[in-house]
Amino acid sequence: MSARPTLESKVAVVMAGGKGTRFWPRSRSSKPKQFLAIAGEETLLHQTVRRLEGHFEPRHVFIVTTAELADETRRMLPELPLENILVEPEGRNTAPCLALSLVEIERRVPDGVMVVLSADHWIGDPEVFNEDVEIAVKHAVEARELVVFGIRPTYPESGYGYIEAEGSGTVQKVLAFREKPPLEVALQYLETGRHYWNAGMFVWTLADLREGLLQHCPEVLQPLDEWIKTGGHAATLPAAYGQLPQVAIDVALMEKAQNVALVPTRFRWSDVGSWPAAIGFHEADGEGNVVQGQAILLDVHNCAFFGGDRLIAASGLRDLIVVDEADALLICHRDQAQSVKKIVERLKQEGREDLL
Repeated sequence: MSARPTLESKVAVVMAGGKGTRFWPRSRSSKPKQFLAIAGEETLLHQTVRRLEGHFEPRHVFIVTTAELADETRRMLPELPLENILVEPEGRNTAPCLALSLVEIERRVPDGVMVVLSADHWIGDPEVFNEDVEIAVKHAVEARELVVFGIRPTYPESGYGYIEAEGSGTVQKVLAFREKPPLEVALQYLETGRHYWNAGMFVWTLADLREGLLQHCPEVLQPLDEWIKTGGHAATLPAAYGQLPQVAIDVALMEKAQNVALVPTRFRWSDVGSWPAAIGFHEADGEGNVVQGQAILLDVHNCAFFGGDRLIAASGLRDLIVVDEADALLICHRDQAQSVKKIVERLKQEGREDLL
């Protein structure tokens, strides 16, 4: 059982095991989205950790990643203790990821308040972000509720899950979690003012996370508790982890729990989910073109070029995205960028592991 939580014992858990296949050919299995400088000069992982500086002690910042990415993650974040890079034997969705974080952090910060973040999101206004985090931490400690951040929708996005809440203060009561809606339903959500995008960022005390998982999804926690009882050695973790269900924390816990609150965020946010989203972080020229690298453009409009070492020369093009890597070249219409995921699936089917 965790000790009594305090405001001074907050810890950050950054989930950093994703692959980000929508950014192929720049993203690969060994270089996923969080390792890319898509939205600025620093990688998304660096940006995520940097905005915590001065608000979380380095020993209270934990990164959860996969065995394949652990070495590079440690190399990129030398300011964090090596033991704070938590390694999943395999990716099994967010509930096992956070259950592993729970049992590991309980051993070190038993009275902890956990702030859950993603390594591959962009967040503007770092100070406002940290103010919103403080609001959520205070509520989690005082009300003993599970807190989720709600992003105010700016357009009817059908690719995000939504959260319905009621109230008008800095903390609201969650009524329901809604699945990704069709466009007409997303339009209705936008009009109500009660629906928020679910960005998958949470705050809870370790004690309340433990209690919630044991009540609503014990199978995601009990094998890890047994692993801890037998010593919690890295060599025996894969056997325990293999027993866990592949389930998201929303399904395992948040959609079932009654003690859930929402903090409407005031900071700018993007999941940077595709190449068109990345374009928005670069300044366009007078013809609407974005260029990263070297390019000569003749009669080119509303295009984006993400180059490497080679010069890109283009003429007479409209509304295209071009991504040039040493071993692969992507050319797609701006309206078809979601098909990049299908390209990756085709490469898998054809056994082109060298390109993945």
